[in-house]
Amino acid sequence: MHFTALLITLLLDRLRPVAPLEAMLASLRNGLGGLARATWAGEAHNPWLAFVLVALPLAVVEVFLRGLLDGFGLLLDIVVLLLVARVADVLQWADRVARALDEGRDADVASLLGESPLPLPTLPSQAAARGRVTVEVLLLTMHRRLFAPVLWYVLLPGCLGPLLYLLVCLVHEAWTRPDAPPPYSDAARRLLGWADWLPARATALAIAVVGNFEDAVYAWQQQAGNWSVKEEGAILASASGALGSTLGDPRRVTPEFASAGGDETASAVIRSALGLVWRAIVLGFAALLLIGVGRVVG
Repeated sequence: MHFTALLITLLLDRLRPVAPLEAMLASLRNGLGGLARATWAGEAHNPWLAFVLVALPLAVVEVFLRGLLDGFGLLLDIVVLLLVARVADVLQWADRVARALDEGRDADVASLLGESPLPLPTLPSQAAARGRVTVEVLLLTMHRRLFAPVLWYVLLPGCLGPLLYLLVCLVHEAWTRPDAPPPYSDAARRLLGWADWLPARATALAIAVVGNFEDAVYAWQQQAGNWSVKEEGAILASASGALGSTLGDPRRVTPEFASAGGDETASAVIRSALGLVWRAIVLGFAALLLIGVGRVVG
């Protein structure tokens, strides 16, 4: 079921409009931010209670719908995965940046980076730095929208895993904004760290397997601790070794590099990263297929 649901989801993802879903997710973020402020009263604050107030009803609704649909649980899984795995627009965005860099359209590159799936503190001006930031955003977004949700989809029953992971990501976005109460931002970072601990290492391992394995593992061991968010550090350090490029944290203002990696152009590094992502997706499909065959045989 996992293999079939994911295959159908990725096929539909290329056909469906993204804007309505993004608007709905933005409304959820605003609602979570309002919930944080509503449950804040002077020194009495309980971000964990606020999270449970959202997570528990979602889990109950998911279990209820699965029981109601009975044999049509696959349909519910596909609907949830479509909400979580919005990846076609990210891949197209990275490809458009690469084409604009190839053609020297600086204004278009700046505009595309301004539409980044992750908020950027500053827009780099050098082509090498623009390529580096694009690769970082691509890898982190694909992890959050596809690789991590799929792992939780396999580990937890039904579509509960992707649904709760999406909720944790939305809570993190809503509660780490400047206007959010401080205890809530700490709780949101801790929640995301717990939810990402295993998936981030699985993503880093997949990147190492489909890339330059020896260099990826070495970079992972040596550089993962340099990032403020350890889980993101594991992914980007592994990708740095796999691609032979220098990567950093796209959310922090960092010095611009003169080179995006060896003698490769910035657009070539982006295309190498896109190839890395597609190979990781194929590896994931192969793993899901083997798991499905194993269950049938067993």
